[in-house]
Amino acid sequence: MLPENETRMIVVVSMKRMNAIRWVDKENFLVCAQAGILGQDLELELKPHGLTGGHEPDSMEFSTLGGWVSTRASGMKKNTYGNIEDIVQNITMVTSKGTYNKNAAWPRISNGPDLNHLMMGSEGNYGIITEVTFRVRPLPEVRIFESILFYDW
Repeated sequence: MLPENETRMIVVVSMKRMNAIRWVDKENFLVCAQAGILGQDLELELKPHGLTGGHEPDSMEFSTLGGWVSTRASGMKKNTYGNIEDIVQNITMVTSKGTYNKNAAWPRISNGPDLNHLMMGSEGNYGIITEVTFRVRPLPEVRIFESILFYDW
């Protein structure tokens, strides 16, 4: 419910049905997925390909790929896999003026500012992220979980 004195236009868009992996390129370790895919579903779908995105924020089971990009999210494994801005290769964003999509197949271009970095962290102010191409890595051969218990302070 909006406050009575709110004058701004507010729009809520559900990306729930834009939740598919479009393609997987195992040779170049790239994946293109729709922005509404939940983090846990993304990892589940990458696993049969022997791949992982590695990006693992605390909100993994509730947050989406597009949400990670639009908020410039960081994950628990950032020291190994990097933050979201380190793995994103391309963003497709629908704006009020058309669609933005970097047409280069490589992550870095030396001919001016990288507009992907302007889109990352924009939190929906410039448009709606609909698709993301990002780098993935092979699944680790072993996963070790450890914990330490302190019985008193």
